[in-house]
Amino acid sequence: MNFSNKEDIKKLLIGIVEVVSEKEITIIDEAKLRDELIDRIVFEATFNPDKEVVDLCRQLIKNISAKKGISLNSVYAYYKKKAKDNRKVTIPAINVRGMAYNTARAIFEAAKKDNVTSLILEIAKSEIDYTSQRPAEFTASILAAAIKEDYQHPIFLQGDHFQINANKYKENPEKEREKIKELIHEAIKAGLYQIDLDMSTLVDWTQKDYDNQQNTNYRETALLTAHVRELEREAGLDKLNITINLGGEIGEIGKGIQGRNSTVEDLRAFMKGYLEELDRLSKEKGYQLGGITKIAVQSGTQHGGIRDEKGNLIKGVKVSFNTLAELGKVAREEYSLAGVVQHGASTLDPRCFVLFAGHPSPKGFEISEELLTEENAKILSENPAAEVHLATAYQDTILDHPSFPKDLAEKIKKWVIENFPPKEGEDIEKAYINNRKNAWGNFKFDLWSLPSEIQDAIRKTLVQQFSEDVFENLGVKGSNFFE
Repeated sequence: MNFSNKEDIKKLLIGIVEVVSEKEITIIDEAKLRDELIDRIVFEATFNPDKEVVDLCRQLIKNISAKKGISLNSVYAYYKKKAKDNRKVTIPAINVRGMAYNTARAIFEAAKKDNVTSLILEIAKSEIDYTSQRPAEFTASILAAAIKEDYQHPIFLQGDHFQINANKYKENPEKEREKIKELIHEAIKAGLYQIDLDMSTLVDWTQKDYDNQQNTNYRETALLTAHVRELEREAGLDKLNITINLGGEIGEIGKGIQGRNSTVEDLRAFMKGYLEELDRLSKEKGYQLGGITKIAVQSGTQHGGIRDEKGNLIKGVKVSFNTLAELGKVAREEYSLAGVVQHGASTLDPRCFVLFAGHPSPKGFEISEELLTEENAKILSENPAAEVHLATAYQDTILDHPSFPKDLAEKIKKWVIENFPPKEGEDIEKAYINNRKNAWGNFKFDLWSLPSEIQDAIRKTLVQQFSEDVFENLGVKGSNFFE
């Protein structure tokens, strides 16, 4: 049952946390804070119908985090250095969808165990909608999880795929651009100091010339870059030495011309146009606009994984590591970017994750020259992928977990099929698997309210996945790249 007003919350704090002022607290009982209080505060911050109670709980979480030395920060400076750093490290960017608090707890538990501080937690524009999780709520859940797990390091939050809708853009470019600007503003206000500007939906593949293909993409990316730099100044982040880290994208993930992967020509056309536009906008504004530090490319994957007609994952490696090597080298050497970004990777065989970081194939894992030549393996070893985005596999871990209640699973499946029915000729099981991500928001309360023993069992499995599949294979275990 929710608390009815702010006074109820203040009573809860007695003997555990003392409120000194609006932005300052004193921790009286650390054990009770982590064992009892933080669970209740984050729950109220998420579900209480009273906005004043929600705001108070979120402010308390921020203040407790600050007291414990947990800060929200940007990877900008680290990514600028990464452009010239050949360490075999690829930064994991993990999408935290449903059961956000419990999932984030698993990430931080694994990170503490493995001495990992180089990681990003993110939420995509589409996920904000279907998980019913606005940026301020997302931030509160992540910070609360760090408090719970006593993870006392800077935290890097990211707005993933802040993407323009191509059809709506054609109808009214200014209106669609304004929507993204508003979302960026909301995200930065909530402490998401990394933003991926995904204008790849605007690439015009009907054009034959590379510049004409990428023209609208790089122009809009430059305009939004300028907008972000203005917001930094307005928020005073520049005085705190925080520069929002930005990424661009040259090929819509899972799409393009008949699935064509991104090319060096695509990259050069985008970067040439983007840098020229950024230079023009810098002169207009009277100060130098810092640009993107990374570039997402299409390399053969798709969000949600590649599945057969029954919805089962096809585990065979589909990603072109040749693409990542060739574009990564150009991105780093010619444009001083941290490197390329790989999306849609979580459903791949985790043994191939080592390749992103430039390590050789593990024993017993073979990859064809069509996907990675010997020459490109050497290039990739010197130019590892900057960042890999990971999401669906951990959603699957939660929803398919042996401990997950069967009655709730059936309710979720029924709701998904009713609201997202199979297309003509589509297997009902595949339709469910493809669309069940949309259930996170509708069943958010049910999922957060699962018995603690079930949440513990799910979290234990996630900890193992993050530790063994992600941190170990991507080279961030003990690397402290962000320190």
